[in-house]
Amino acid sequence: MNKLSLKNKIDLAFSVLLIIFIFLAYFTYNRAQSVQQNRAIVSHTSNVNGVLEKILSSTIDIETGTRGYTITGDENYLHAYNEGQRNLQIWLDSLNSMNANNEALIINLDTLHRLIESKKKVSAHTILLRKEEGMESAAEHIKKGRGKEIMDSIRNSIQQYQSLSVKILSENLAEAEKNIKARNLNFLFFTIITFIIVIFAYVKIRQNTKVLLLDKLIQANLLNELAIQNTQLNDFANITSHNLRSPAGNITALISTIDETSTIEEYKTVFDMLKKVAQNLQDSLNQLIEVLHIKKNKIIEKEFLNFQDIYVKTVESLQGEILNSKAMITASFENAPKIEYSRIYLESIFHNLISNAIKYKDGTRIPDIKIYTETRNNSLFLYVKDNGLGIDLARHGDKIFGMHQVFHQHPSAKGIGLFMTKTQIESMNGKISVTSEVNVGTTFTVQFSVGK
Repeated sequence: MNKLSLKNKIDLAFSVLLIIFIFLAYFTYNRAQSVQQNRAIVSHTSNVNGVLEKILSSTIDIETGTRGYTITGDENYLHAYNEGQRNLQIWLDSLNSMNANNEALIINLDTLHRLIESKKKVSAHTILLRKEEGMESAAEHIKKGRGKEIMDSIRNSIQQYQSLSVKILSENLAEAEKNIKARNLNFLFFTIITFIIVIFAYVKIRQNTKVLLLDKLIQANLLNELAIQNTQLNDFANITSHNLRSPAGNITALISTIDETSTIEEYKTVFDMLKKVAQNLQDSLNQLIEVLHIKKNKIIEKEFLNFQDIYVKTVESLQGEILNSKAMITASFENAPKIEYSRIYLESIFHNLISNAIKYKDGTRIPDIKIYTETRNNSLFLYVKDNGLGIDLARHGDKIFGMHQVFHQHPSAKGIGLFMTKTQIESMNGKISVTSEVNVGTTFTVQFSVGK
């Protein structure tokens, strides 16, 4: 047994079980057939006894009709006599067909037939005497007692016939009961054997699969860890490629605001802004590098953050774009000033939504951007509203958060910001939605999951 492989052991165990179940099915089928046969025998015996009662009743009708006509001479009694004759023949034919294959019952049936024929002859002779010779002659014939003797014999024959039917039924039921007990014992035996084989197979399979399960668990853990690391690296790469491009662009934009004709004060102002952008750039790099250290923990670290702090940092990193666009940004976080969240995700969300509001401004008016928060129905909401170009949601609503989806012509548009923002929000069990009207503006609504 130890030389067999796990597959062979499983095949052997279940082959034995299959054979046992085939035997059980066979014995169960036989038992069902036996029960069905017993029911047929019981039904047949009941029907036979019913027909015998009808035969006796019809014979009595003949007897009654004969005596009534003999005494009164009223031919209405002959109707009962004739009806009894017809019914008697019908029930005798039924009895013959029911017992055509039972030799013991056929012998008794022959005796009954002879008695009934004798009864018919006696009754017919009595009626003939009444018609031809009168009541006294018919009465004398009745007094001889031959009719009563035959009638008693018919009753006795029917009783013997019924007794024999019940005896045959009892013998069949006893044999069936014996077979059922034997099959029950076989069923119990096979059930015990099956139980032993199942337990044995379970123990052996468990012993042989313990090592395989351990190996599978190790492989699953490795795959899970690799998947987590791959997700983190992809997240890191997306945030890096998207978020760091904006500070670099801002540095370029700030430098472009001064030239050889600029004053020292202008240089100082731009230099102070560059220092803030550089500092924010360094902070973002440090935070991104920190993410890479969390390789074995799939739970994103959260901390309590002030929306105002995140907003200020975002605005500082976007100073160049804000100056060039002359954007007016107002923020209000009084209704919901704090949240427990991933710092790098929240900064990325602010950065993407505000930079998009500036990037897709309407060239005919100064960008007006409003940012505010509120709590409602156990959820915290962040709104970023602008008066920019807007988005045709009827055409693009189903793909607005898709990867590489761009809806306006812009040299720096890559179609990854909103996709990444939605991914980050949903990874924290939140939701993001948008309402927009072309040439009017757009509002992004972020629903944060509080307490999860």
